[in-house]
Amino acid sequence: MKNVEKEKSYLIHLISRAIHEKQAKSPPKNLKWASLYKLACYHNVSNIIYYPLKGVEDKYKMPKNIWQNICNEYKKSVGKEATQHVMTEMILEEFEKNKIECMPLKGYFLKYLYPKVDMRTMGDIDILYKDNKTSFVRKIMKDMNYSIEKIEDKHDKYYKKPFMTIEMHKSLVGNLEPYASYYKNVWDKLKTKKNFQYIYQFSKEDFYIFLMVHFTKHYVNNGVGVRSIVDIWVYNSKFYDNMDWNYIKCELEKIKLDEFEENIRGLSQFWFESEKCNEEDNELYDLMGDYILSSGVYGTIKNGALAGMSREFEDKRSVKRLKHFHGFKMLFPNLNGMKKRFEILNKFPFLLPVFWIYRLVRGFLFRRERSFKKVESVYSASKKDISKILDLHTKAGLYK
Repeated sequence: MKNVEKEKSYLIHLISRAIHEKQAKSPPKNLKWASLYKLACYHNVSNIIYYPLKGVEDKYKMPKNIWQNICNEYKKSVGKEATQHVMTEMILEEFEKNKIECMPLKGYFLKYLYPKVDMRTMGDIDILYKDNKTSFVRKIMKDMNYSIEKIEDKHDKYYKKPFMTIEMHKSLVGNLEPYASYYKNVWDKLKTKKNFQYIYQFSKEDFYIFLMVHFTKHYVNNGVGVRSIVDIWVYNSKFYDNMDWNYIKCELEKIKLDEFEENIRGLSQFWFESEKCNEEDNELYDLMGDYILSSGVYGTIKNGALAGMSREFEDKRSVKRLKHFHGFKMLFPNLNGMKKRFEILNKFPFLLPVFWIYRLVRGFLFRRERSFKKVESVYSASKKDISKILDLHTKAGLYK
């Protein structure tokens, strides 16, 4: 991989060896183990690298404190996965008993495709349900000792000690988000899980399409981490030969993600089974790889700002005007954007100016560092930065 530091290259190697259930090969000369560990944590894969390094940590002269940290991350992931599994099954059992149609999303299913379920960590558990059952869902969650942390138009967020965060989704994507029209009648695409009446699931093909849609949302907005590429590789390694690719390509064409999917799938093969890639693909994969490796598991503020401005850059606005325009939108989001954050505005839209002020004061008092970073990321962006991200996303097949 060109233009990527040795720690980034070795991290990809370690993940590849983990999902292929093999020990790590020798690290490059002068590898900085502390930097490698920090990068693994940044992408939330520090638990995965335990597997290929186990048994060779002394041979490769890894500092003992770094190895101890990796072991601790592994142990935490095992414990967290076990707790999440039990608690999620309890919730699904209650939903089935109370006739609430629902579907667990993403990681709940993906983790079983990894060699070890604890390799695929989850920050929270996502469950889709029919929004006409919201009052019943809230009662069940309260009865199970979950406290409601946040109410938004798309989902409610619940929490239970020590680390159970549940997002109950009223819709698969927000009503105002890209791909909302595609998933308007999402329940028509679902079928009940075997031996259940109210627990639903996607077909293999529709799960993959949603995986790509979810990936794209993060990739475009703030960037997305290495783990999401691992998800795509793991899913294809399990199901590629048994999926209807004519259907998948047809559906992806409808939402203009067909070319992007091919490139992301190609990148996953480039990283984790490079013998399948052509030499001429390497330049694009290097660029996409650099972008992803710089993003972390949930993306970066700077990537989000650059991506937002790049979509408007083709309007031939001057960069100065573009920064002012984007900065104003950041400080004063439109009504639809504010409704996502403050549900009360759905009923009382005239309160928009009040919530603008509330949001600004809250950001200054409690989220000052992040708020300043957002503003700084807009006003520090250069024409070269914006052009670069526009060119990358265009080559990747996003801006069609």
